[in-house]
Amino acid sequence: MKSKDIIYMIYNEDEQSVTSMGIEFTDFINCFTFELNYILLLASGYAGEDFHSGVGLEFVTSENLNDLYNENVYSYGDFCWVDFNTVSALDNLVPQEKAELLYLSHYKQPLASPFFDKLDNKIVYLAHDDGWFNKIFYKDINNYIEVLRHLISFRLKSYKKNVRSLNVDVAEELAQMARDGILIDLYKLIKSRNGVEIPFNVIGKVYDFDDVYTNMERYKAKARLEYWLVYKNKEWSIKSYR
Repeated sequence: MKSKDIIYMIYNEDEQSVTSMGIEFTDFINCFTFELNYILLLASGYAGEDFHSGVGLEFVTSENLNDLYNENVYSYGDFCWVDFNTVSALDNLVPQEKAELLYLSHYKQPLASPFFDKLDNKIVYLAHDDGWFNKIFYKDINNYIEVLRHLISFRLKSYKKNVRSLNVDVAEELAQMARDGILIDLYKLIKSRNGVEIPFNVIGKVYDFDDVYTNMERYKAKARLEYWLVYKNKEWSIKSYR
């Protein structure tokens, strides 16, 4: 079993962030439905064409975003970025704002708010060994719901199963359960001619992902209930079993 065979996520409703293991940049880009204009790279190994001397960071224009999307960002180690709308916004950043951006990439936490009025950013993407530790801040939490809706169906393609995206109500229920940390076990999915069932557990908020991965079965055994994401008759639902 590989780490990408599981998805563990913690949704922090207060700060509108999702901390996860098993969700990669490729997953995010393919499931995110909001169009990004520019990306300011706070930490990466990407060698692009655009550099802003005033901020001292690389950025990626909309014309070159596909090049970034096709990169092996896991190889970078740290991969952190925020989106922004106009290059002129970078010209207007003051030293305090530049310091807050660098703090974000270094500590994977905002010094103040993760959202900057001048940048008008919708997303803050903070990763170390992409897919192992990812933390994403969403200015509009509906964008997280959309990612969650499409994530499962996108990932099931690698298991040779084409299914519809989660219903909005199912994605919202799953997001609420993720407040207490959910572990989705794609490795143990059950496929049939007419559908698919995917087990998951609410295991609590554990930020030591090495511990979660190493002791996964122990965490699952301690969970009160076993849940299943069930796809049947072209509709998703959540079932629970003791």
